Amino acid sequence: MQSTTSIRALRSGAGFTIIELMFTIMLAALLMALAIPSFRSVIASNRLVTQANDIVSAMNYTRSEAISHNTTVSFCRANLEASTNCAGSTGAWRFWIVRNAAGTVLRRGVVPPYDGTFSLSSTLVNDTMAVSGDGMSRSGGVLITDRTFTVCTGTITTDNVRTVTIGAGSRITTEKSSGAC
Repeated sequence: MQSTTSIRALRSGAGFTIIELMFTIMLAALLMALAIPSFRSVIASNRLVTQANDIVSAMNYTRSEAISHNTTVSFCRANLEASTNCAGSTGAWRFWIVRNAAGTVLRRGVVPPYDGTFSLSSTLVNDTMAVSGDGMSRSGGVLITDRTFTVCTGTITTDNVRTVTIGAGSRITTEKSSGAC
């Protein structure tokens, strides 16, 4: 049987005081306040890289389909998610499609706006790139030598732009930079 003194000693030593608990909560809140903005930047940066990679993947898929079927395949901006035709004009990219010469949509994609902080634009003529069976990309009937896609987010201030360039020989390169969206 335990004495009354030892029971009181156990009760007083078990647990935290209200001061210790408040200090711990304050410290946790301070750490969260410092970590959340950094975490948001990481998320925005990952979204930017993902969208640039999606565009590169779609262009590579377009080229692969054109070469393997020896026909012209187009990669273009679409007006609606379910569109089967290219938009036929320039504008902000929200939706895109890859379609063959017969008009069959082979692949489609969506560019999420992320609360209006995200944008995609191109310098392609009528926002359309056609790849012929020889693997060469054309825009407006002219061989592409230096056309770009610009993916941008306003959420972060540095390295907030990814530029995907279609150069001579239909070579695709990606680079990051900073600037206004």
